Amino acid sequence: MKVHKNINDNIIAIAGTWDPVLLRHKALFKQLLSYSKKKGLNPYIIIFYPNPANLIHDQRYKDYFDLDARLELFKRLGINNVIVLEFDRGDLEMAAADFLNELFAAAGFTLNELWIGENQSFGTGPEGLFSIRRECANRHIKLRILKNSFLVNLDKESVYQNFKEGRFDLTASFTGYFPTYKLHRDLKINMYDGIYDARLRIHPFQKTREIALTATIMNSKLEGIEMVDGYNWLVLLGKASDGVRILL
Repeated sequence: MKVHKNINDNIIAIAGTWDPVLLRHKALFKQLLSYSKKKGLNPYIIIFYPNPANLIHDQRYKDYFDLDARLELFKRLGINNVIVLEFDRGDLEMAAADFLNELFAAAGFTLNELWIGENQSFGTGPEGLFSIRRECANRHIKLRILKNSFLVNLDKESVYQNFKEGRFDLTASFTGYFPTYKLHRDLKINMYDGIYDARLRIHPFQKTREIALTATIMNSKLEGIEMVDGYNWLVLLGKASDGVRILL
C-alpha cells in the first residue's frame, strides 16, 4: 500500500472511494467542515485508489471522476487535505489492525476521529465493522458510523447503471457533473469503450472556452484526439448520436 499525503495534526478523516462523488457526499463534506471547525480539527478525506472492488472483479467499475478530477472537486468543495491510499491485490488480505498499522506508519500522523459508512470495512478481517470499532477503541480514535448509507448505495446503483449505458444527463442529476478526466500523454482512461459527445476544458468544472468534439474510447484509451495546449480536461456528455469523429 502506497500513501500519498499532506499531513497535519489533530486529524478527523472520512474514508471511501468517492467515485462518483454524489450530491449526498457533498452534503456530508459540508457537515465535516462545519464539525471540524467547531472541534478545532483538521478535516481530511481518505481515498481508496483504485477502487478495491476492481482488484476483485477485474476492472468492473470504471471511473466516473478519475483521481485528478476527484482531487479538484474536493478543492472546489473546500477540502484541500487528502490522503490517497494506493491499493494492490496484496492489500486486500489485510485485517483492520494490519491496515491501520501500515496506514499510520506510512503517513506518520495521529488520527483523532474517523467517519465511515455503516456497511464499510477496512481489510478483510472476518468481523468486518466490529473489528474497526475494536481497533479504533484500542487506539483511542473516536469512530462515527454514518447512518442511512443505503440511500447512498441506491444513488450509486442508479449512477452505475446509467453511466454504463451512456446516459450521463441522468448521472449528472445525482453528481452535479458529467464524467470528468484529466488528459495525460498516454491518453489512457478507465472508461467504457464507445463514441461520446465530449468537451475539452481548461478547468474541469468550468465551461469557459470549452472545445466540442467527439471522443472515441477503445480498450481504455482515447483514439483520434490531439492534445491542445492548456486544455487538459475531458468531459463526456453522453454517447454520440452518430459515428462521425471530429478530430482536432
